[in-house]
Order: sequence, then structure tokens, then C-alpha cells
Amino acid sequence: MTTATDTHPANAVARTGGELARRGGSGALAKPAAVYDTVTEGLTGWQFLRTGRWLAYFAIALAFALVCAGLATWQFDRGRGASADNHLYATNFALPTEPLTTALATTSSYEPQQVWRRVSMTGTWDADQQFYVRNSVRSGNSGFDVVTALKLSTGGTFLVNRGWVAASSTNSMVPARRPAPPHGTIDVVARLQPSQAKRGEGGVQNGFIESVDLDELAPVIGGTVYSAAYGVIVTPASPGQGLGRIQATPPSEGVGYHYSYMIQWIAFIFIGFFLLWRAALREFRRINVEDPEEQQRAAQRARKAAAKPFTDEELEDEALDGFIPLTRWAAGTAQPLESTPVRPALTGTPIPFETSDENADDDDDDAPAPDEIYVLEQGTGDQDAPAADARAPRDGTP
Repeated sequence: MTTATDTHPANAVARTGGELARRGGSGALAKPAAVYDTVTEGLTGWQFLRTGRWLAYFAIALAFALVCAGLATWQFDRGRGASADNHLYATNFALPTEPLTTALATTSSYEPQQVWRRVSMTGTWDADQQFYVRNSVRSGNSGFDVVTALKLSTGGTFLVNRGWVAASSTNSMVPARRPAPPHGTIDVVARLQPSQAKRGEGGVQNGFIESVDLDELAPVIGGTVYSAAYGVIVTPASPGQGLGRIQATPPSEGVGYHYSYMIQWIAFIFIGFFLLWRAALREFRRINVEDPEEQQRAAQRARKAAAKPFTDEELEDEALDGFIPLTRWAAGTAQPLESTPVRPALTGTPIPFETSDENADDDDDDAPAPDEIYVLEQGTGDQDAPAADARAPRDGTP
């Protein structure tokens, strides 16, 4: 059966007529069956907020807000810490070079504020104590950091990261080359780095290591070894040996994303309380549905809703169903729409499909009735009249 209605979006209120007639011509929606809530039964106004249920809701919302506040504070502190680290890196990169023995009074001396501080030393490379740090990535390429022991002229051994070498193209577990250090006494300038944490359980295997763990390397090297810090070479650079420079500019830790996460956690606090407020407002309207003042507010909300342009979903529903649900104007209430001009119901008579003589001779009582087409005309009678005229006989003329 095919129906048709006026779909012009400007005539918003008139769209209710089709469904009103479809529901029997009444201007009011049928009242739903009563649903009793033993917790809020007999309460009015905002008294329900004092019930145990709503006190629990408030407690949950408060706990959620405290958790979000803690996470926001944590991200804020991490952002401040990253900013402080970046400032320290930039400052230490700009400081003048000082002798190693001045910066590190003993072989176990090192302060976190000395990271990337530039120090100078003199000594000779120990080619027998050269190590390759696995899984060192530079510019997206896997390779090895080359760490070599420098025997200082002042006594002791200081480890220096001389640069980076790419992995072999045929075997990524070994370096493409093993650059030997220069012979003879050499002046070296390096930037301080703290001893790294141990990674893996392999230890030192054929000169390969997982991290620059000085406590692990000191017994292998023997003698007096600086065990708290090592250096990243600045000069002399070794591009001729195929070694890439490790750090030419101050590193920079990300700061912005910490503050963005902080803002997100704060926003979650407001969202949580907003949802709680919406739930409380919905409960207030449900409990006070019989209150005259609330009914007036509900009618005002319905008028505002009816004045809004139709959404694409509503227009699609109208095209498929032939009407837009009355709740579009009644805002889900069970109150009648007062002073709402209703368009007369559409009426019409059926037109049967003509059947062939062969089908006319078929006397099977189980055969389905032929389809019908209804010509819909706008009625002019009373709204209490039936929604459609009586059907004409199947063999009649419309």
C-alpha cells in the first residue's frame, strides 16, 4: 500500500496530521503504563538527590574526577620535567669544555645535571677493548654504536662512544665494518652520559653488548675504570672510518603531548559531571511530570524542538514511513499538543488490479487477495472521521 504526504520542511506542525489520523484522530498520545520506582516514589522536586542511589552516583563521579585530576597532574609534571630537561640539555651543550678530572673528581663521580656536559681528556685507544652495542637505530636504520676504551694519561680507563656503524646487508647481527681506533696519543673531547641500565641477559659476547652498562664492562676491561659515566665523542670525528656522529645538536624531549593529555583528563572531569547533571535533570522531569510548572516547561521545550529544522534522518524516516513520529513535536511527553493546527486526514478508495480471465476462473479459497492501490485525497470532514473511506467492491469502479 502506498501513501503520500506533504514533505515540505517549512510546514513543520502540519506534519503531525498524518500520524494523528493514523492513531485514531486523537490529539494526545496514549499514556504509558505507570512504572513505579520504590526509591523515588512520593518524592517531588529535587528530593531524589538525597536518596542512597544518587549519593552513590555523586560518589562515583567524585572518585572519577579525582582519578582524572591525578592523571592530569601527572601529565603536567611530566611536561614540566621534559621542559626542564630540554633547558638543561641546551645549557650544557653551550657550556665550555672542562677537563675530565675536573668534571669527575673520582671514577665513580657523576651528577645527572652533568648530562651532555663537554669534557676533554688525553690518552691512547685500547683496540682490544672495543664493544658493539646492538639495536642502535639512527635515522630509521639499524646498526651498532662503537664503544672503545681510552687509557688516560692521568690514569684509569674511560669508555667513549666513537660513533655509529650500519649493520651488514647480509647479516643484521654483525656490523658492516669494524673500524679500528687510531694509534698513538690522542686528544679527545666528549659529552658525558650516565651508565645505562642492563638489558638482556647475554652480557658481553665476543665484543657485543646490549647496553653500555659500566658495572658489567668494568670487570671485562680490568684496572681502574670510570664506572658512573662514559662519553659520546665530539672530536676528533671519524667520518673517514665510516662512523656516524651520535649527537651533534641538543636532544629535545616532547613536551606538547604531555600538556594535551593533561587537558584531555581535565575535560573528562567536566564531561563526567555534565553527564551526571543530565541524568539528574532527566530524573527530575520524570518525577515531576504531573507538576503544572514542569508541564509548562515541557510544552515550551516541545515548541522549541518543533521549530528546529528537520534532520536528514527525520526526512528519511518520513520518506520511508510516510510520517514523522509525533514525539518530534511532543518531545516524548504524554501530554496533548494544544493549539496545534492539524491537517485533515488523507482519505481514499482502493483500486483493484484487473485480473485476467484465467485468474478469474480460479476458485481456490487459499489464493491471496489481489493487491490494491489507494488513491489518497485530502479529506475535508471532521477529524474524528475514519482515516480512509470504505473500500469499493473489487469489481467496482473507483
